[in-house]
Amino acid sequence: MDDRQLWERLEAFVREEAAVSSKRRITGSTSVSVDLGQTGDDADIFMDRFFTRFEVDRGDYDFGRYFLMEGEGILYHIVRKYLLRKPHTFEREALTVSMLCKAVSLGKWDAEAIKE
Repeated sequence: MDDRQLWERLEAFVREEAAVSSKRRITGSTSVSVDLGQTGDDADIFMDRFFTRFEVDRGDYDFGRYFLMEGEGILYHIVRKYLLRKPHTFEREALTVSMLCKAVSLGKWDAEAIKE
């Protein structure tokens, strides 16, 4: 499969799974969480379907690196950081459509190799 075919398949997948209108432009820099609204359980399902559909080995994929868990709000943050004294931040690495495309090309998730 050439790069154009891969991009078309990936774009169709993203539109279907994230319910993105055909009028909305998807680029390599489109963020899965910010631009496509995939967070919590929705993001987990989205990524699971991505790995299955494109037969990408999960490699070193870590959900918590890119997404907040469902219910990981301010109360969770306060309890974890101040009561349990465990590190916690709301900041996550950006996961873009370009990174998904690179993972498909590699056939596995390699966080360092796909990073922009």
